[in-house]
Amino acid sequence: MTIVVGAGLAGSTCAKVLSGAGHPFVLCEASDRPGGRAVSDRTPDGFVLDRGFQVLLDSYPTARRHLDFAALGGGRFRAGAMFVGGGRPSCLENPLRRPPALFGALRAEVIPWADLLRLLRLVTKSLGSRGAEETFSTGAMLRRYGFSETFFTRFARPFFGGVLLDPELRTSGEVFLGYLRRFVTGRALLPARGIGALAEQLVAGIPQGMVRYGMRAEALVFAGGRVCGVRFANGVFLAGDDVILAVDEPAACRLIGSGRPRPALATAVHYFAADRPFYRGAWLCLPPRREESPVLHAALVSNAAPSLAPRGAHLWSVTVLPGHPRAADAELVRAEVASWFGEDPRSMRPLALIEVPYAVPEQLPGFRRRPSPWGVLPPGVQVVGDANCGASIDAVMASGEEVAKKVISPEALN
Repeated sequence: MTIVVGAGLAGSTCAKVLSGAGHPFVLCEASDRPGGRAVSDRTPDGFVLDRGFQVLLDSYPTARRHLDFAALGGGRFRAGAMFVGGGRPSCLENPLRRPPALFGALRAEVIPWADLLRLLRLVTKSLGSRGAEETFSTGAMLRRYGFSETFFTRFARPFFGGVLLDPELRTSGEVFLGYLRRFVTGRALLPARGIGALAEQLVAGIPQGMVRYGMRAEALVFAGGRVCGVRFANGVFLAGDDVILAVDEPAACRLIGSGRPRPALATAVHYFAADRPFYRGAWLCLPPRREESPVLHAALVSNAAPSLAPRGAHLWSVTVLPGHPRAADAELVRAEVASWFGEDPRSMRPLALIEVPYAVPEQLPGFRRRPSPWGVLPPGVQVVGDANCGASIDAVMASGEEVAKKVISPEALN
């Protein structure tokens, strides 16, 4: 039997593939539901709050294989952004999807025209090459292409700094190009029940009894140098010939008994209820990046997926920079957002500040080539998820799929 430890997106995808092949397994999750870091909470008055601002790109190939996008419901963001905080809000759409938008962008002068041309060149590069920028950080790569400081302030840091959870843009340029490729060729979706609906759908078809909650792995058990099972904190021991660790890097190092995990990147998001929308359309709002402000970007997520708020209400998601001295100041945050539209900040009612200290591991240049922190894995043990791959939704799902196929066909391991 195979034991999958962790029912995040990697573990849930792995379990779905094993189940589809009729391979004996059990999926064990420490909490009371699947999803890991991609879960959603519902407030008593009906607002759906994700653990950080997360979207599903419909250009993700692995996600398309394993998820029923239509059944997820919800809606999608416009392919572009609304630039705020510098006078009248101005929208920039993806010219690859709507070519006339390029002329509107040039007229608006939100981003210098030379930077728009550089961005089109970079988009072309992202659609072609693979891995060529792995030795450069995102910031260094953008500077090599000659982007202006205005571009960094108005677009790169608020948008991709938010996507990468790294406003300093230290993340590998290869990772940046991968996200850029998926954003320009796909659409950013918000499921009707929040991002937590992804893992719920993945495990929905797994037979009852093969998914167990409240099972926090305490130790791997070995016999003759090979793994033979897992001992859990509740005293349960499960025997298994293969153990797949679908947990974060610190937990994987702890269970394997070796290695030093990479530092983590955090995220934090304020949620506000509003009785009216401040703008029309499903736009992501990008303010200029300012050191004195904790705000990275914001969105009326209920404009994209109305089901995320109760009828007649609207839901703001405002991503702030973790560690900023005023990141937790809801009064400051809502005053800044309201100022973009000349609105009264009191029309935004604070709902929650959700902080995720371990959102993703650092993905610095060359991270794919670094030795794994635990060295050679013990026989019978596999690791999936962002502990051994990129941190996007599709990357972690692909890692779960790949290892499940190897377990089903052991010859693929050789």
